[in-house]
Amino acid sequence: MILLACFIIGMVSNVLSDSARCAPLSSLDEPLTRLSEHFNINHHEVSEGGELFTKMLKRYKQAPESGIVLNVILQWYLDLFNNLKHHNEVKNQISLVANSLQECLKSRTQNHLISDLEELSNIKWDDQLVQRKAILELDEILTTVKETGKRRRKRNMGRRQRT
Repeated sequence: MILLACFIIGMVSNVLSDSARCAPLSSLDEPLTRLSEHFNINHHEVSEGGELFTKMLKRYKQAPESGIVLNVILQWYLDLFNNLKHHNEVKNQISLVANSLQECLKSRTQNHLISDLEELSNIKWDDQLVQRKAILELDEILTTVKETGKRRRKRNMGRRQRT
């Protein structure tokens, strides 16, 4: 767990730099440095296995899904810091960075989307009432899918003509 925490703390600045309305990174220099030193992020084991989050962010860099992925990553950091707050020697630094992450998360617009996706994953498909409602809404859902596909094709056709 400590090695994972070391790597994660080193990645916080990357996540914060991509977020809107977050505390300036310069204000987090000292807390991030103290956390990096405390968790010894320069240890050779930290680099084994590659990146955890930045490879995902790179994969979705231009995609609309990047905001969703970033929100999940921010929430993961908050959970990590919540579990690490018992480290007395770096308690203040964890608190400062966690507060900044919380501020970033609150300022992001995809929060509702994430809660909606969680709600979707909790819908029980074996409930008869749910099945009836789903069948009732199926035509509207399929119409939305068709319209979304048409808009995407028109947008892509417009892009092709410009090049």
